[in-house]
Amino acid sequence: MIRIIALLLTLCAFSIAEAQQRAFTLSYGDVTTDIEDSGVEASGWRVDALFEHSAKGGIIHGLGIGWIETTADYTGAVQTFNYELNTLPIYYAPKFTFGQKALKGFLKGVLGWHFSEYERKGSLGGTVTSEDTGFFGGVSLGASFAFNPKVFMNLEYEWDYLSNSYYKDESIQSIIIGIGFKM
Repeated sequence: MIRIIALLLTLCAFSIAEAQQRAFTLSYGDVTTDIEDSGVEASGWRVDALFEHSAKGGIIHGLGIGWIETTADYTGAVQTFNYELNTLPIYYAPKFTFGQKALKGFLKGVLGWHFSEYERKGSLGGTVTSEDTGFFGGVSLGASFAFNPKVFMNLEYEWDYLSNSYYKDESIQSIIIGIGFKM
């Protein structure tokens, strides 16, 4: 009896292991944000690398790291300012997918931390620089298209909330396209 139970538990473990999927996605996107206390809208780009792990039919768990770079120019009454913000987010990204076969929709959460650099240069001289860290969280809505069982493409809109001394509870919006590989 113990051998039969051990055999059944072993078969269950192998079937669960077989049902698990892993994927790696590399993404690029356009970003817009407002720079706090300046009234300036900055734009730029981002890249992300996301490693995902899931059991079939369940929530997909992802770990990601990225780089976001935004710039803006502002001409005031006396001088012109150039702003540059660089952000390194590290995050957990749970994803819920819906749909069948090659085309699937998804809703993804983002919960993590970011490390950012800020630089403001004035045309009359003077540069202000700062480094800070803070909360990074958001939500994404998108679609995934599978070219074959191993290669897919994502298209998504992501809204993220950043908190630190110069974003001051600001958000960034991104349109992102990515290519992914299932392992």
